Amino acid sequence: MMQRMFLSQVCLQFLLLCIFTINAVLASQSTPLKQDFFDVPLEELLKVKISTVSRKPQTLSETAAAVFVISQEDIRRSSANSIPELLRMAPGLSVARIDGNKWSVTSRGYSGRFADDLLVMIDGRTVYSPLFAGTFWETLDLPLEDIERIEVIRGPSGTIWGANAANGAIHILTKHARATQGTLMTSGGGSEERGFATLRYGGQMGENLYYRLYTKGFARDHSFSPMGTNDNSRMGTVGFRVDWDVNTNNAVTFQGQYYGGKAGQNTTFVNPVEPELAITRVEDANLSGGHALARWQRTTGDRSNTVLQAYYDHTRRDELSFRESRHTVDIDFQQRFPLQIPFVPFSQDIVWGGGYRWTMDHLGGGLPIFFDPARRNLQTGNVFAQTDIPLIEDRLKLAVGIKFLDNTYAHANFLPNARLLWTPDAKQSIWASATRSIRLPSRFERDGNQLIRDGAEFIRLISNPHLTSETLWGFETGYRRQVTSDLSIDIAGFFNDYNNSTSEREIAPATIQITDQRHTQIFGFEVYGQWNILERLRFMPSYSHLQVRNRVPQDQEAESGEDPKHQFTFRTQIDLVRNVELDAFFRYISKLPGLEVASYKTLDLRLAWKPARNVELSVVGQNLLQSHHQEFAPELIHTMPVHIQRGVFGKVTVRF
Repeated sequence: MMQRMFLSQVCLQFLLLCIFTINAVLASQSTPLKQDFFDVPLEELLKVKISTVSRKPQTLSETAAAVFVISQEDIRRSSANSIPELLRMAPGLSVARIDGNKWSVTSRGYSGRFADDLLVMIDGRTVYSPLFAGTFWETLDLPLEDIERIEVIRGPSGTIWGANAANGAIHILTKHARATQGTLMTSGGGSEERGFATLRYGGQMGENLYYRLYTKGFARDHSFSPMGTNDNSRMGTVGFRVDWDVNTNNAVTFQGQYYGGKAGQNTTFVNPVEPELAITRVEDANLSGGHALARWQRTTGDRSNTVLQAYYDHTRRDELSFRESRHTVDIDFQQRFPLQIPFVPFSQDIVWGGGYRWTMDHLGGGLPIFFDPARRNLQTGNVFAQTDIPLIEDRLKLAVGIKFLDNTYAHANFLPNARLLWTPDAKQSIWASATRSIRLPSRFERDGNQLIRDGAEFIRLISNPHLTSETLWGFETGYRRQVTSDLSIDIAGFFNDYNNSTSEREIAPATIQITDQRHTQIFGFEVYGQWNILERLRFMPSYSHLQVRNRVPQDQEAESGEDPKHQFTFRTQIDLVRNVELDAFFRYISKLPGLEVASYKTLDLRLAWKPARNVELSVVGQNLLQSHHQEFAPELIHTMPVHIQRGVFGKVTVRF
């Protein structure tokens, strides 16, 4: 206790000292020395184009949705060394570290390692797994310097992106190869981030063809537990991207990546041969996979373009509790064009398209988590259309759309939406939306079985081949305002009404079956602000509030209390002197009573120095307010609960 209090006081004094330092520097310098990021007016930062909400470029002020953009400058100045850590910046997202290599990332409820209502994409490629319905975050690794931006959509996005975007969608967009010319080298290490390195080279062939090649690797230490842990991890990645601007109207992109590594864990499971025995073993899960993607885009005007994309993806996992090999092929088409209706003074945008996804898996037998059948093909097809209707030019706009989706597990689904945007002037906007989305059953929910230990009892959890899709009607409203040239605020409120959510029912002694008879309501609000208080000092606070209500039949049980009711974050970016930066990120997360996880407060600090234009040296401290703390607890796959430790690492970045 004394050590934690002492460290908290030291961190607080350090922050105060930095603020006094910046004031002294400002007072002592007759000519302010500004960094590029702070040279850009806040109004211009808010005009950054995004594309995930409507599948077309638009600014935040033109968007009737709760959207947050993590820019490359945010990434560079963050204390993060992985994609889930970056997502902590987005209000309304709940990001918790389960152990040294596993994460729970969700939007507006349903937290868990497999957050089944959140769709995650990288450059239009879906990385959402149908096995347990969620994302294996430990396998998503690419050079953070190559990310152009991350668009986070909080709220239903099923009309545009289809099934499983019920609570939101995260789209990670990487840079055009033209923007990554030359050589990049990063290297570093520390107490928890034991070692990491990235090597990237970008070049040009002819006048219009650009490419980049990269390789990346890391080794992370294990977390803390009085009983000892084995959740360290190692991963290596190689990849490429080629962008060919064929002519002024046509562009082609090719990209691919392969990864391989090991993720340590202490796994407890029941032996199917001798179910009276519960076994805990130390293992290194073997992870590997890769993908190849091709995209063609034809642009014939500011409001006219056609995009055709196809990719192949393969993943393999080998763990003591289950084994999976999966192949996925996906084809997606969309077209945008303006439509002029007779006697209507304004033209409207039409975006339409469709897609088809085929995925085949092969799952191991005789394991604690087993599937019947062991092989299955899943297919999903969809068509969609959306239009923007200007009701009052430059003031009031209505966007309506609908998607038809058919899946092996769920047939003939219609997903409509309507979004209304009012911009009374150039500095504020008010919006509201209503959307229907669905979440498809996972392979485990339809075909899986598992033996679990509950205290002194052994229980068999069985699937339900008649499980239907979870359906959601989501209602949102929001307000954005540019209060001054240095201050902006973004507020969003929501109410989500779910039907056919999963619960559990005892159908025989020591036998539980997954059912779909839970009715859930989730509502809350999020507030985010940005204030450039001084020429080289920026504050970015956020607060999120969440309420969850479950209703199930008396003979069933539903998990609850796994989502934090309150989340408060406070980011600070300071330019101390020329080429010296200080960044702080404070987080408060309230308790998770359903998992018996206490509330916690933590602080990350980053201090960076640029001795030359192409060289950056930085030191990062993570989770500084406590020596260790618990953020989440494992579910479904029973690995050891652990505490996340305080860590420090250094990093060197060189460009030439």
